Amino acid sequence: MARKSRKNLPQQEKMPDSHSVRTFSAAIYVRLSIENSGKDDEGDSIENQTGICREYIEARPYLNLYGIYSDNGEKGWKFDRPGFTRLMDDVKAGKVNCIVVKDLSRFGRDYIETGNYFEKIFPFLGVRFISITDRFDSFACDDAERALMVPLKNMVNDVYAKDISRKIVTSFRQRQETGDFLPANPPYGYIKSKDRQFRYDVDEKTAPYIRMLFEWKAEGVSHAEMARRLNEMGAVTPARRKVELGLWRAEKYKHTVWGGRTLIDILTNLVYTGALVYGKMPKALYMGIRGRRAPKEEWRILEGMHEPIVSRELFDKVQDIFEQNRKITKEKYEANAKNREGVENRFKGKIICADCGKMMRYARGYSKKREKMYGTYVCGGYIDSHGAKCSRHYIYAADVEEAVYAVIQEQLKQAEDMTKVRDRLKGGVGERNRLEAFGARISRLTQEIAKVNARRQGLYENFVSGMLDETEYQYAKQEYDKRMAGLNRELDEARSEKEQFEAVFSGGEWLKNIHTAAGAEMLTDEMIRGLVKMVKIYEDTRVEVVLNYSEDREKLETVLKELEAEYGDR
Repeated sequence: MARKSRKNLPQQEKMPDSHSVRTFSAAIYVRLSIENSGKDDEGDSIENQTGICREYIEARPYLNLYGIYSDNGEKGWKFDRPGFTRLMDDVKAGKVNCIVVKDLSRFGRDYIETGNYFEKIFPFLGVRFISITDRFDSFACDDAERALMVPLKNMVNDVYAKDISRKIVTSFRQRQETGDFLPANPPYGYIKSKDRQFRYDVDEKTAPYIRMLFEWKAEGVSHAEMARRLNEMGAVTPARRKVELGLWRAEKYKHTVWGGRTLIDILTNLVYTGALVYGKMPKALYMGIRGRRAPKEEWRILEGMHEPIVSRELFDKVQDIFEQNRKITKEKYEANAKNREGVENRFKGKIICADCGKMMRYARGYSKKREKMYGTYVCGGYIDSHGAKCSRHYIYAADVEEAVYAVIQEQLKQAEDMTKVRDRLKGGVGERNRLEAFGARISRLTQEIAKVNARRQGLYENFVSGMLDETEYQYAKQEYDKRMAGLNRELDEARSEKEQFEAVFSGGEWLKNIHTAAGAEMLTDEMIRGLVKMVKIYEDTRVEVVLNYSEDREKLETVLKELEAEYGDR
């Protein structure tokens, strides 16, 4: 068998002593910013980063690759990235204790947040961090110069990110001020000009509908009536027009209909007077602005940038109507404040139409006979499409509350019955046998993992001492790694099944939460928040109540039936 001497090991890195060998479960983290994603990446492509990190890990026997975590098209100044979140979940679960990156900028460009990870989070979790091109290894960082390098590098990365942001924002604003910038998609009623750069031309197919809408609004026509007229005449919707122009490709947009929100967006858009508006949603990292809706006073408006579809006089008249309507609505709302007391949408976000899947809209009414306010839920699909989709069905809020209360009371009765069966079986032969079986399986797998790990450890020691050459070591190591990965999966499954059985047998969240309804003579807000997941309303006013933790209830029922059938008489 060929032997390998310590003298042949790479000189730039000191190998661990064979008596204090420690292996690490390593994760590769790679990131490419949105600016470079799919473009010139200056050698920082996902593939290049991954290749460099793989090569680094494979050359170090004490690093075992656990997984690769990638964020393509994610900014470096934010840390709520999908791949990074998954990585940290596995770190906290103890599956990863070493992170390898090509360079520090791939990890993050926010100086404060990045420093927090290096100085507090990783040391607390016992995580080793390696940045290859920076020649930084947190477990070898024992000199002042190397320790100072990381915060300085982080600061450079942070400044770089903000400098890029400043240049991009400044460039965009300069182009906007001169009219040399247009949004990706032109607004409904316009198309990008073929003859003039950064300009719009009137879309003759849709512009007549814009004029109609402004004229109808000025005449006092309601939004519902406008939508009905446009749908009847087959007027192409903004979404459908984008599909026709090749801007959007999804088939679902071919079947859209006119609705209230679309009309309001059109009737309040200054673009139809020939103006371009910028700064509605400003974002500037270098100024600390991550994205917000700006007030109208901060908008940048460039007049006379293209041919208007409606006159400024007609546009202003329509805006005056909107403002008057807002004042009237506010006055009515304030006048009815006392009548609305006690009439609230208790199921906000939980009630949907079972026929079209749209959220039901809450509306208040006043009964002259009873001299009081009441609430109803109306199909949102009907309202949004002005009758083109679904039917005009509704249900009184009081009827929904009654139905939900009845379902909760029925489940409370089931919970009481199940609790009696569980208490009778608890501590019995069935529960003990199940737990002993789980324990035996976990113990067997734990022992097997310890054996394989010891063999793998010995393998590494043989490699360090020169008894195995690198080819022999890598082959044997891969076989042990496969075996360890399979055993760890089995152990995770066994532990999960045991925990699930214990949780189910105790009743889980369902049993704990359903008992909060015990003794309640009416439906409370606490019961709605804690127990109600969704309420489906059918056209014939049938009510289907979906409660939280229904999966817990079904599992408990299944376990109890199995144990009672097998061990009930013992």
